[in-house]
Amino acid sequence: MSLPIFTIIKRFWELRRVSKMSRSELDTLKLEKFRKLVRHVQRHSPYYADIIAERNIQIDTCVPSDFPILTKSILMANFDRIVTDKSITKASVDEFLTRSVDPNELLFDKFRVIHTSGSSGEIGYFVYTPKEWFYGMMPGLNEEKHKKNPRRRRFGRFQMAYYAAIGGHFAGVSMMTTMNHGIARLFSKINLFEINSPLPEVIERLNKLQPDYITGYTMGLKILAEKQNEGILNISPIRIGTGGESMTQADKAMIESAFNCEAQNGYGSTEHLMMGIASRNGETITLYDTDLIYELFDDYCFVTNLFNYTQPLIRYQMSDVLRPIEPANPTHPYLVVNSLVGRTEKMPIFINRDGAEDFIHPISIVELFIAGVIRFQMRLIDKTSFRFAVVLDQSLNATQQEDVVKVTQQRLREFLNQKLMDN
Repeated sequence: MSLPIFTIIKRFWELRRVSKMSRSELDTLKLEKFRKLVRHVQRHSPYYADIIAERNIQIDTCVPSDFPILTKSILMANFDRIVTDKSITKASVDEFLTRSVDPNELLFDKFRVIHTSGSSGEIGYFVYTPKEWFYGMMPGLNEEKHKKNPRRRRFGRFQMAYYAAIGGHFAGVSMMTTMNHGIARLFSKINLFEINSPLPEVIERLNKLQPDYITGYTMGLKILAEKQNEGILNISPIRIGTGGESMTQADKAMIESAFNCEAQNGYGSTEHLMMGIASRNGETITLYDTDLIYELFDDYCFVTNLFNYTQPLIRYQMSDVLRPIEPANPTHPYLVVNSLVGRTEKMPIFINRDGAEDFIHPISIVELFIAGVIRFQMRLIDKTSFRFAVVLDQSLNATQQEDVVKVTQQRLREFLNQKLMDN
């Protein structure tokens, strides 16, 4: 679903205006946006209307701390009362995610839906209109000056390779494939590489494609860097982008050395889409918080989303660790944090049916969607086995719960078969 050109121009104009503001001016603007959001939720969200009434919140003077914390558990338990469009229900999203694996398919041909369980293994749904999606994809203007990229070896559209989980409504693939539509498709083509595919197949396709740009999960790109060093992979990208996980200085050095080009880390989430980008040296991340209000603590943070009116998130708790630092440019309007965001997963390595070692990326596991499963956890045993623990929806009867367990077993088998790990 395309956006009116006026909406796009208005957003770019706002971002340019914000980029020239002081920090205090941006904070004032965001407080105005917050109170506008609160007026909206008072009228259209029963959950927030009750909170405003119970706490006697004065909308014209309110601040985020007037509201209670919103966790993923609370969000999912009150989903139907939080969303502001009554055509959207938890049941309708359940049904949609159960049948649809195309990240470009829209709920009711209108809403983009993505889901995650994150490191907690707890499922969460997040819904956006096309306008909200665009605002989340374009949170700020990157003012950092980049050095000139190496000359490309060919003309035509940029060939971009995305190496991550692609078979469902996940944030990363949904954001990337957006670029295959609209005006962006005239300049670039996104080629998808499933991180759960056998590694030799991925390497063969990459060698044939010779992408100009590669992006994906940090750990997956580190494995590709190892194969490049071994001479098995032989490509010459002009730029690398990582996301979904932290990229340490050692990770950055390894990837850049292997591919002989710059690697830069992006920071985003299913709940708030693109949130920031790392500096050229990888030591800091600039949070383009034009439409996000952060409350930072030692081992978690609260984020208030100012652009999603369909599924309002006020003081939403995230486990990411964001440690603020003074920006190099004191006139810079955006928050700057240490780049070591709390986003590191353990990579399970198994021996497949051919006796070869291969990996299962943890994000592929946490992005599994199985209706009726509230939480899950992968417990590693050895190189050929693991246990998969689940918490089931207690509103289901015994027969329904048994069916959910069978579906879970089936999905895991399909997942392992794809990776040649039916052993």
